[in-house]
Amino acid sequence: MIRILSDENVHADIVSGLRQKGFDVVTAVESGFAGRKDIEILDHAEKHDLLVLSGDKDFGGLIEFGSLWGRGRVLLLRYQLLNVRKIVEDIARVLRSETENISQSGSFVIVLSESGYRVRRPNP
Repeated sequence: MIRILSDENVHADIVSGLRQKGFDVVTAVESGFAGRKDIEILDHAEKHDLLVLSGDKDFGGLIEFGSLWGRGRVLLLRYQLLNVRKIVEDIARVLRSETENISQSGSFVIVLSESGYRVRRPNP
């Protein structure tokens, strides 16, 4: 099962909606990571096999180009409008369709928006 660590910037209703759909979601606040640096959150997520859910594009940069190059897994929300129901449905759909990719080792960033999603892996 995919376990998710939700960053502080993810709306509480999105977390609640994912939990209602049966996803195992813990928030940064519940984990004691409120106000912590992105790199600390990613490091914790990697150590505990968690997928980070965030709206902060800095997470993707850390994995693709920064100090966590080649490590970590992030689902990055890039929606222009907050439509909680649609976002929850989209996340659930992507997590179900990408389960195999998510379960495999290696790092990636899934960028999710109104227009769909794409999976980005660090350049070798």
